[in-house]
Amino acid sequence: MKIVFMGTSSFALPILKILVENNSNIVAVYTQPPRPAGRGNKIQMSPIGRFAKDKQLKILHPENFSDLSEIQLFKSLDPDLVLVVAYGLILPEQLLAVSKMGFFNVHASILPRWRGAAPIQRALLSNDKKTGVSIIKMETGLDTGPIVLERHLKIENTDNAGSLNNKLSRIGAELAYLLCTNSKNIEYTIQDNTGVTYAKKIEKSEAQIDWCVDAEAINCRIRAFSPKPGAWFYCSGERIKILECQISDGIGEAGLIMDDDFQIACGDGSIFPTVLQRPGRLPMNREKFLRGFKVPIGTYLVNTNF
Repeated sequence: MKIVFMGTSSFALPILKILVENNSNIVAVYTQPPRPAGRGNKIQMSPIGRFAKDKQLKILHPENFSDLSEIQLFKSLDPDLVLVVAYGLILPEQLLAVSKMGFFNVHASILPRWRGAAPIQRALLSNDKKTGVSIIKMETGLDTGPIVLERHLKIENTDNAGSLNNKLSRIGAELAYLLCTNSKNIEYTIQDNTGVTYAKKIEKSEAQIDWCVDAEAINCRIRAFSPKPGAWFYCSGERIKILECQISDGIGEAGLIMDDDFQIACGDGSIFPTVLQRPGRLPMNREKFLRGFKVPIGTYLVNTNF
């Protein structure tokens, strides 16, 4: 069976790896073009691109599929099945008609909850207690296709976007391999139209902490944006990220530094940051942070743009 793989982010990497390790017939790997990244803004290939290059797989990285020549090139691959995992480009209807069996998307939620671009972060922001992976046959609607495989996962209180990404990508790899090895026995389940939610793309402004909301909501925001981009606040002219925290029941005006342990009052309750990061530095625990960054008791962390 000839497989085309389409993916870009690290979430897709375990899925491509398991296919390669099991000698799947991958005729091409599509990934987004190399782009500037990192502190030096050097041109870099995507995680999928780097892995595919190392394994000497055929790599294609069109900017889009608006050019008819890209459609013709895809047709020449004559794929039986196409796996799409965190690819990041819109696939036109005429492309979806090319594969013999169809295009199958590995999505990091239990659909129809959290259709869209950022299901992991939206699940954490909403304090969901469970999530999972769905594999659907793609159609023109946004994550609306019939489900072929799914697996649920409990969200632990200690999970953040990074840990959930890793757990779900491993589940996705297992399900994708199961799909590719049992493709003749596919059964389809139409998605329920009740309970539909949309995981819109994360805006940079969402990572700023609003001290006026309750401690639980702030903890959810910290977990949703850890390790990247990091939920942050301003203090002494610096943008400080909080990557982990503990919730407490302190009472004070929102944004108040309450004690020497850096307890911060919220709209309801309080938090103790436990892992923080200053600009240009590595993450550090609270004790190390406070040795190099003094924040007097009684200081107010002022919200901006709220």
